[in-house]
Amino acid sequence: MSFVDEQLTAIRPLWDRMLSHTFLTDTRDGTIDQDSFAVWMRQDYLFVEAALPFLATLIAKAPEGHRAPLSRTLEALRRELILFEERAEAVGVNLRGAPPSFTCHAYVQFLLATGYRASYSEAYTVLYVAEKAYFDSWKVVRAGIDPDSPWFPFVQNWSAPEFETWVNHLGEQLDELAVEAGAAERRRMAELFRLTTLYEIAFWEMAASGDTWPGLDAGFDPGLTGTNAVWRDDDTDPSQHAWKGVVVEGGE
Repeated sequence: MSFVDEQLTAIRPLWDRMLSHTFLTDTRDGTIDQDSFAVWMRQDYLFVEAALPFLATLIAKAPEGHRAPLSRTLEALRRELILFEERAEAVGVNLRGAPPSFTCHAYVQFLLATGYRASYSEAYTVLYVAEKAYFDSWKVVRAGIDPDSPWFPFVQNWSAPEFETWVNHLGEQLDELAVEAGAAERRRMAELFRLTTLYEIAFWEMAASGDTWPGLDAGFDPGLTGTNAVWRDDDTDPSQHAWKGVVVEGGE
């Protein structure tokens, strides 16, 4: 059994819990509260911003054969930020209307710390699980959502064949890295696989419940803002799928 299959089997109850989360099923069924979806939009926008420096650390550590697709992923994330901005404008959501939530902040710190301090294989594990979780989660939504839903462009982005190709590529590369890893590193990779899944569940829960920082009810202000790492070109084609061309068949 491959490393990826082994880990997915080991955490199957957690993975199933993630895929059955009420945020996903309510979005699929058209019953999601717009305020709840706005919470997710704001927080995931901040998370995608934070993924840019995370990927930069991966590229710096990456073996030569991994650098080109990871570099193209930076452009894919830029297009995702544009998707958030366009959807936010369409539905009247202020993406800078709230600081990072407790859960979002914790997940971002976990992401960045792993990128900076862990081995390449360990950080790559986190990247794979986060992307695999989104592909599987948004497939659940796509199975029943009304194509006229204002949220459908998000569903298209993370359930599309282009994104599936990227996720499969990551899984294949992760299996190869696991084969080369020693026993101790492989154990750490397995633990990060599980931890990232838990963070993904927590993120859906945060969106559904609108969790806040402990102490806010007593007047505590976390004083946090986003990374403000929004960058775009005026000639970007918004119709181009964010993940198109990240994995190039037959080459880097």
